[in-house]
Amino acid sequence: MSVSNVNSSTPKNEKDLAQTPVWFVESLLSFIGKQNFTLDVCANKATSKGLHYFSLDEDGMDSLSLAWSGNNFCNPPFTNIMPFIEKSAQEAADGNQTCMIIPNNPETAYVRKAKELADTIIEMPFRLKFLRPNGEMFLDKKGRESGPLFSCLVAIFTPIGLKAQTRSMYHDFRIGFYEK
Repeated sequence: MSVSNVNSSTPKNEKDLAQTPVWFVESLLSFIGKQNFTLDVCANKATSKGLHYFSLDEDGMDSLSLAWSGNNFCNPPFTNIMPFIEKSAQEAADGNQTCMIIPNNPETAYVRKAKELADTIIEMPFRLKFLRPNGEMFLDKKGRESGPLFSCLVAIFTPIGLKAQTRSMYHDFRIGFYEK
């Protein structure tokens, strides 16, 4: 199931390429007690948040068919989230960890699946403003910074999450990290 928003002003060719702000990734790493992500499974060279990356637009890098390793980051294409949740669970069974950011739409199958399979679900009290693929802010028609019309959540997939009840929590990743 995909996120469909008829009111979105994001150009169609950028919808699945929006990147996660660096400050948010740093806050997430601090929260989970890690120095870096081994692999960004949905990125390109310019937007990668990991030491290595798999690309959505480079030949031979289908992250759904390649093995992930270590501590992974995933900002999946919001038009096709479910396969990345299923792959994250598969990789957790193989001993890897994946931190994934997805729209927090509780009525969707992908959120229900994430809540079933993830170790931890972290809801946030703000709407994360993603960046354009080139690193610039998205702007509305009046030239003001704009963000999505929905909030997001972080789902953390680990081997533990496949064997225990999912923990749900609330965290403000902006504290100590947000830069305008």
